[in-house]
Amino acid sequence: NNAVEQCGATILETSHWIFPPNGLTMVFLLSESHASIHTYPEHGACFVDLFTCGEKCSAEKFDIAMREYLKPQLVNQRTLIRNEDISEKNAIQK
Repeated sequence: NNAVEQCGATILETSHWIFPPNGLTMVFLLSESHASIHTYPEHGACFVDLFTCGEKCSAEKFDIAMREYLKPQLVNQRTLIRNEDISEKNAIQK
């Protein structure tokens, strides 16, 4: 919730499912599009997506909030800019 709020998005609805014992999938329906997280604790991994329209939301603020919360040891990040052509912005592996 915090990461979505920090990025400036408007949450319309959320849905989640817990996969016992510790897995989680959560989706945020946003007025700007959607965000999701899928966790795989048995592999020590999760996948996070943020899709937005317009210029109101900050993917950078979303990323900062998620990293502060999750404290990952390894991040594989891709930012794709959707316009007439999809272009990749700063593909980073940390």
